[in-house]
Amino acid sequence: MLAAFTLLKTAQKVKEFLFQKKALHTEYLPQKQLDHIYFPMAKKIRVPSAQIVDTKFSFEKKLRSLRIEDLLEGKLTKKEFTLLPRSQEIIGSIMILEILPELEKKEKIIAEAYLTLTKHIQTVVKKKEVHSGVFRTRRVQIIAGKRTKETIHYENGIKLKVHLEKTYFTSRLANERLRIAKLVQKDEEVLVMFSGVAPYPLVIAKNSEAKKVYGIEINPFAHQYALENIALNKLEDKVVIYEGDVRNLLPKLRKKFDRIVMPLPKTGEEFLYLVLPRLKHNGFIHLYAFLEEGKIEAERKQILERGRVLGYSLECRTIVTCGQFSPSTFRVCFDLKMREKRKKKI
Repeated sequence: MLAAFTLLKTAQKVKEFLFQKKALHTEYLPQKQLDHIYFPMAKKIRVPSAQIVDTKFSFEKKLRSLRIEDLLEGKLTKKEFTLLPRSQEIIGSIMILEILPELEKKEKIIAEAYLTLTKHIQTVVKKKEVHSGVFRTRRVQIIAGKRTKETIHYENGIKLKVHLEKTYFTSRLANERLRIAKLVQKDEEVLVMFSGVAPYPLVIAKNSEAKKVYGIEINPFAHQYALENIALNKLEDKVVIYEGDVRNLLPKLRKKFDRIVMPLPKTGEEFLYLVLPRLKHNGFIHLYAFLEEGKIEAERKQILERGRVLGYSLECRTIVTCGQFSPSTFRVCFDLKMREKRKKKI
């Protein structure tokens, strides 16, 4: 087989060149020989810093990763294969599948295949309904594995105890939570509204130099899990969580914050009248919304106008798309900065 023969010190450079030229044979593993290495080639080309040789030995084949299609071969029809859930949400040791009605008769063998494929998964559930109600909870049904709806989820250096039905939580916002944490400056006091089991407060506390992070959560089950999670992560000195409705609790705090996070994408903007009086001058708000792509700019203008009507000047620093709610609807975060308070005319 043809191979690019080069010194180990130039190996990375040669490998990248072969990959760019689509000349690297990806089905085989490279082979080292003292201070040199052979890269198997799919076609003959000139390679800088390498000699092209016809090897007298055989390259070892790469082991192909097991796929879900391999495990379900002979168990699903061609049409059923096209209906397999291609994206799954994993929370701790639980996988959440969206099983289409056409696959319900075979949901158990599909779930068992995913258990085999993903070693750290112990339970597979399917969604029974979308998030709804004041607590934004949903029902799920266990279809394979351990009979539990509670798990420990790991992300961004923290541990979160979560119950899939009693609390709202999505693992798909892990990167977004870390993004917010990285924006927090030293000694900031941060408020997280609708804080749930405390993913935002804990990620911020763990990954920033915030002085204190506060949370407010209306769901009593989520509040109890949040208290457990604060203790689980030994962050009692940095995180304080209040149980109750933000509309009643926030005015009573008699405190202003450097940054306020509003991760309630359905009706978050309706709480601006509460938030703005509690934000320090030059403070930041991170407001989330579910929006179609063509409506994002209109929503930005509406948020700024709502602030103006309330007597505050807001500036939209950035707009970040952080996931999809449906094929045409996105979860969007508006990063807002408070400017000087508008003086009322006398």
